[in-house]
Order: sequence, then C-alpha cells, then structure tokens
Amino acid sequence: MFFFLSKVISFIIDPFFWIIFLFLTAVFHRKIYKRKKKIKTGLLLLILFSNSLVYNFVNDLWCNLHYKSKNHYDFGILLGGMISLTSTENNINFSSNNDRILNTLDLFSKKKIDKILITGASGSLTSELKESEILKKYFIKLGIPDSCIFTENKSKNTYENARCSDKLLTDSLHRNDISCLLITSDYHMRRSIACFNKTNLKCHPFIKKNEIKHFDLEWIILPQSNVLFKWKILFHEMVGHFTYIAMGYI
Repeated sequence: MFFFLSKVISFIIDPFFWIIFLFLTAVFHRKIYKRKKKIKTGLLLLILFSNSLVYNFVNDLWCNLHYKSKNHYDFGILLGGMISLTSTENNINFSSNNDRILNTLDLFSKKKIDKILITGASGSLTSELKESEILKKYFIKLGIPDSCIFTENKSKNTYENARCSDKLLTDSLHRNDISCLLITSDYHMRRSIACFNKTNLKCHPFIKKNEIKHFDLEWIILPQSNVLFKWKILFHEMVGHFTYIAMGYI
C-alpha cells in the first residue's frame, strides 16, 4: 500500500501537473478575472520551474552533505534505478541515472572498493524486472569477476534497499564491521544514507566533488523543458525523505 501511495504522490507533486491543472481549470472557469488569475499563476510557475538557475540553487542546498571519507571500503553499494523497464540481458536501455554505474566502475578500477553489491529489483508497480541481475551480467562482460559482485533483488524502495543489503551482507560474511561506500545520485543521497545509517553497515556516501561551476546565460533567460522533470525528481526526494522521518524509517 505504501509503495502504491508513493507512486500516486509522485504524480501529484509533479510541477507539470500543477501547471496543466491551472491552465485547464482556467479554460472552463466562467469568471474572467479568475480565469486570468489562473493563467497568470500557471505562467509564473512555468517560468519558475523551467529556470535552471533556480533549480540548481535549490538542488545544491539539498545535496550539500558533509561526511568524512576513507580511501578504501569493503563494498561499494550501488542502488538501482539505472535502467528502463524495457531492458533485457542482451539489450540494456540506461536511464539518466547511469552516472551511478560509471562511478562504481571507476571506484572498482581504482581499488577504492573491493566488491560491489547491486541492490534493488524494479521500482515499478507491475514490472518483474530484476535490475540487479541484469547489471551483474553487464559488469561481468566488462571484466569484473563474478566473485566480486553481490546482488540483492527483493527490495523495491530505498528503505528496503538498506534493510535487505544489511541482511544479505551480514548473513553472507558473518561480520558486523563491513565498511561500505554508498553509490547513488546526488539528489537521492540524503534519504539513502539516512536509511543505511539505521543498519549495522558502516556506510559513507560517495560524494563526487564538482569544483567548477558553469553558468550559461541561457539558464537565466530561456526556459528549459528538462528542468520540469528534474523538479519532479527533487520534490519526490524531499517528500520521500520527510515521509520516511514520519514513518520512523530514518
């Protein structure tokens, strides 16, 4: 039930939904002054939520985490959500979150992590896609030894990612001092590390420093359609984070 409700809420908090709702209700409203008010509000929201500069400012505040890091970890825990539901073992369609995969491969090649745990089944209500199993075979094709890859394919949300990963590693290794580097997207890290800190695993977040800030005049002047989608993801994370607090998950 909680999983279903999270999908409904994710739809409702989409800024594009608000904008379309305002425009549609304006069209069918009888009173002209209220119609104009709804159209003006819709346009204001469209300008605000399609502006990259505004989004980047809020996103930077949300993603600003301070943790001490180590040079080496037993495991890199890679959270799912990187391939589309149409993917198969022989034809993987990556999503916009595929930077998680690249970061994991880079960390393994630099020997900063000894092994990799890929956690997560499909985050869909209907799909039976086992993302972790597909990615494991993909990693093996890239030369990572089978013995260095663990998979967890039962979890369907961040809370379950943490619980199932904890159980799998502690049961497999019979240790409770396993050092782990958590690898996910920057906007998802705040909720993820809070969930994993509730387990027996000794986790640090992987935070990729980006010292160079590039500002383009287009960010300020021109609306960017892809920014609307980014806001949806960020709002989903914010609502998810505070919902997890209310539920006692973090």
